Amino acid sequence: MFTTPLQAMQQYCRLKLQKGGLQIMAQKAPDKTELADQRDLVLAAAKTLIIGAPPDAEEASLPEMGVTPSIHHEGFFYIYPSRLSAHVRSMLEVKHAQFLVIEDEATAQNIWARKRIRFAANLVEIERKSDEFDRLSTLFAARHGPTMDLIRDFSDFHMLKLVPTSGIMVLGFAKAYQLDGPGLDIVEHLRES
Repeated sequence: MFTTPLQAMQQYCRLKLQKGGLQIMAQKAPDKTELADQRDLVLAAAKTLIIGAPPDAEEASLPEMGVTPSIHHEGFFYIYPSRLSAHVRSMLEVKHAQFLVIEDEATAQNIWARKRIRFAANLVEIERKSDEFDRLSTLFAARHGPTMDLIRDFSDFHMLKLVPTSGIMVLGFAKAYQLDGPGLDIVEHLRES
Protein backbone atom coordinates (compact mmCIF):
# COMPACT_ATOMS: atom_id res chain seq x y z
CA MET A 1 0.00 0.00 0.00
CA PHE A 2 1.27 3.49 -0.85
CA THR A 3 1.16 6.30 1.68
CA THR A 4 1.87 9.17 -0.73
CA PRO A 5 1.25 9.92 -4.41
CA LEU A 6 5.02 10.13 -4.85
CA GLN A 7 5.47 6.54 -3.64
CA ALA A 8 2.78 5.36 -6.06
CA MET A 9 4.47 7.19 -8.94
CA GLN A 10 7.87 5.75 -7.99
CA GLN A 11 6.47 2.19 -8.02
CA TYR A 12 4.78 2.83 -11.36
CA CYS A 13 8.07 4.09 -12.82
CA ARG A 14 9.96 1.05 -11.49
CA LEU A 15 7.47 -1.26 -13.21
CA LYS A 16 7.70 0.69 -16.46
CA LEU A 17 11.51 0.59 -16.27
CA GLN A 18 11.43 -3.18 -15.86
CA LYS A 19 9.45 -3.35 -19.10
CA GLY A 20 11.92 -1.08 -20.91
CA GLY A 21 9.92 2.14 -20.85
CA LEU A 22 10.39 5.57 -19.29
CA GLN A 23 14.15 5.68 -19.76
CA ILE A 24 14.23 9.35 -18.83
CA MET A 25 13.06 8.52 -15.29
CA ALA A 26 16.18 6.38 -14.76
CA GLN A 27 18.61 9.27 -15.23
CA LYS A 28 20.70 10.33 -12.27
CA ALA A 29 19.48 13.23 -10.17
CA PRO A 30 20.98 16.58 -11.23
CA ASP A 31 23.51 18.20 -8.90
CA LYS A 32 23.01 21.68 -7.44
CA THR A 33 25.06 23.32 -10.20
CA GLU A 34 22.85 21.79 -12.89
CA LEU A 35 19.74 22.79 -10.94
CA ALA A 36 21.04 26.34 -10.51
CA ASP A 37 21.64 26.53 -14.28
CA GLN A 38 18.07 25.37 -14.94
CA ARG A 39 16.73 27.88 -12.39
CA ASP A 40 18.68 30.68 -14.06
CA LEU A 41 17.33 29.70 -17.51
CA VAL A 42 13.73 29.78 -16.26
CA LEU A 43 14.28 33.18 -14.64
CA ALA A 44 16.11 34.67 -17.64
CA ALA A 45 13.36 33.60 -20.07
CA ALA A 46 10.62 35.39 -18.11
CA LYS A 47 9.15 38.51 -19.66
CA THR A 48 6.26 38.74 -17.21
CA LEU A 49 5.50 37.80 -13.63
CA ILE A 50 2.17 36.64 -12.27
CA ILE A 51 1.45 38.41 -8.98
CA GLY A 52 -0.49 37.16 -5.97
CA ALA A 53 -0.88 39.95 -3.42
CA PRO A 54 -2.54 39.80 0.00
CA PRO A 55 -6.19 40.88 -0.16
CA ASP A 56 -7.36 44.27 1.01
CA ALA A 57 -8.88 43.46 4.39
CA GLU A 58 -11.82 45.80 3.80
CA GLU A 59 -12.66 44.73 0.23
CA ALA A 60 -11.97 41.04 -0.35
CA SER A 61 -11.00 37.76 1.24
CA LEU A 62 -9.24 36.26 -1.80
CA PRO A 63 -5.74 37.24 -2.98
CA GLU A 64 -5.47 40.02 -5.53
CA MET A 65 -4.03 38.65 -8.78
CA GLY A 66 -2.28 40.34 -11.67
CA VAL A 67 0.45 40.12 -14.26
CA THR A 68 3.16 42.61 -15.15
CA PRO A 69 6.16 42.90 -17.46
CA SER A 70 9.46 42.40 -15.66
CA ILE A 71 13.18 42.49 -16.14
CA HIS A 72 15.76 40.28 -14.45
CA HIS A 73 18.87 42.36 -13.76
CA GLU A 74 21.90 41.58 -11.58
CA GLY A 75 20.10 38.71 -9.85
CA PHE A 76 16.84 40.51 -9.07
CA PHE A 77 13.49 41.01 -10.76
CA TYR A 78 12.17 44.52 -11.26
CA ILE A 79 8.61 45.46 -12.12
CA TYR A 80 6.96 48.76 -13.05
CA PRO A 81 3.25 48.35 -12.28
CA SER A 82 0.48 50.93 -11.89
CA ARG A 83 -1.05 51.69 -8.52
CA LEU A 84 -4.44 51.86 -10.27
CA SER A 85 -4.61 48.04 -10.07
CA ALA A 86 -5.92 46.50 -6.84
CA HIS A 87 -3.09 43.94 -6.60
CA VAL A 88 -0.49 46.71 -6.88
CA ARG A 89 -2.14 48.85 -4.19
CA SER A 90 -2.25 45.81 -1.93
CA MET A 91 1.41 44.87 -2.36
CA LEU A 92 2.57 48.48 -2.02
CA GLU A 93 0.73 48.64 1.29
CA VAL A 94 2.21 45.46 2.78
CA LYS A 95 5.58 45.61 0.95
CA HIS A 96 5.57 41.94 -0.08
CA ALA A 97 3.79 39.52 -2.42
CA GLN A 98 4.01 36.14 -4.15
CA PHE A 99 5.25 35.88 -7.72
CA LEU A 100 5.17 33.16 -10.37
CA VAL A 101 7.45 32.67 -13.36
CA ILE A 102 6.13 29.96 -15.67
CA GLU A 103 7.35 28.38 -18.88
CA ASP A 104 5.58 29.44 -22.06
CA GLU A 105 2.79 27.03 -23.04
CA ALA A 106 3.94 27.10 -26.67
CA THR A 107 7.43 25.83 -25.86
CA ALA A 108 6.71 23.48 -22.94
CA GLN A 109 7.48 19.82 -23.59
CA ASN A 110 4.55 18.81 -21.39
CA ILE A 111 1.69 21.16 -20.52
CA TRP A 112 1.14 19.23 -17.25
CA ALA A 113 4.72 19.77 -16.11
CA ARG A 114 5.59 23.31 -17.16
CA LYS A 115 8.78 24.60 -15.56
CA ARG A 116 7.95 27.24 -12.98
CA ILE A 117 9.26 29.14 -10.00
CA ARG A 118 6.98 30.55 -7.34
CA PHE A 119 8.59 32.87 -4.83
CA ALA A 120 7.72 35.22 -2.00
CA ALA A 121 9.49 38.56 -2.09
CA ASN A 122 9.79 41.79 -0.20
CA LEU A 123 9.46 44.96 -2.26
CA VAL A 124 11.92 47.84 -2.38
CA GLU A 125 10.74 50.95 -4.21
CA ILE A 126 13.30 52.66 -6.46
CA GLU A 127 13.26 56.45 -6.18
CA ARG A 128 11.92 58.02 -9.37
CA LYS A 129 14.59 60.75 -9.45
CA SER A 130 17.54 58.36 -9.07
CA ASP A 131 20.18 57.15 -11.52
CA GLU A 132 19.05 53.60 -10.77
CA PHE A 133 15.50 54.45 -11.91
CA ASP A 134 16.90 55.85 -15.17
CA ARG A 135 19.05 52.75 -15.79
CA LEU A 136 16.17 50.39 -15.08
CA SER A 137 13.79 52.39 -17.29
CA THR A 138 16.27 52.05 -20.15
CA LEU A 139 16.47 48.29 -19.56
CA PHE A 140 12.66 48.02 -19.54
CA ALA A 141 12.46 49.89 -22.86
CA ALA A 142 15.15 47.66 -24.39
CA ARG A 143 13.37 44.47 -23.25
CA HIS A 144 9.73 45.47 -23.75
CA GLY A 145 9.66 48.22 -26.35
CA PRO A 146 8.68 51.87 -26.58
CA THR A 147 5.67 51.75 -24.24
CA MET A 148 8.10 52.22 -21.35
CA ASP A 149 9.13 55.59 -22.77
CA LEU A 150 5.45 56.58 -22.79
CA ILE A 151 4.63 55.50 -19.21
CA ARG A 152 7.99 56.31 -17.63
CA ASP A 153 6.81 59.62 -16.16
CA PHE A 154 3.30 58.47 -15.14
CA SER A 155 3.10 59.04 -11.38
CA ASP A 156 0.80 56.05 -10.74
CA PHE A 157 3.59 53.66 -11.81
CA HIS A 158 6.16 52.44 -9.28
CA MET A 159 9.58 50.89 -9.98
CA LEU A 160 9.92 47.95 -7.59
CA LYS A 161 12.84 45.65 -6.83
CA LEU A 162 11.78 42.17 -5.70
CA VAL A 163 13.95 40.65 -2.97
CA PRO A 164 13.04 36.95 -2.70
CA THR A 165 12.72 35.31 0.72
CA SER A 166 11.74 31.75 -0.29
CA GLY A 167 10.25 29.75 -3.11
CA ILE A 168 9.58 26.51 -4.93
CA MET A 169 10.99 25.49 -8.32
CA VAL A 170 9.24 22.80 -10.38
CA LEU A 171 11.17 21.34 -13.32
CA GLY A 172 8.80 18.45 -14.09
CA PHE A 173 7.06 15.51 -12.45
CA ALA A 174 8.70 14.66 -9.08
CA LYS A 175 11.21 17.47 -9.68
CA ALA A 176 10.26 20.11 -7.11
CA TYR A 177 12.89 21.98 -5.11
CA GLN A 178 12.74 24.29 -2.10
CA LEU A 179 14.42 27.66 -2.71
CA ASP A 180 15.64 30.13 -0.12
CA GLY A 181 16.92 33.68 0.20
CA PRO A 182 17.52 36.56 -2.20
CA GLY A 183 19.44 34.32 -4.63
CA LEU A 184 16.71 31.66 -4.60
CA ASP A 185 19.33 29.14 -3.51
CA ILE A 186 18.40 25.48 -3.95
CA VAL A 187 17.91 24.00 -0.50
CA GLU A 188 16.41 20.56 -1.03
CA HIS A 189 14.55 18.21 -3.35
CA LEU A 190 10.95 18.01 -2.13
CA ARG A 191 9.94 14.36 -1.91
CA GLU A 192 6.70 14.64 0.06
CA SER A 193 3.43 16.21 -1.01
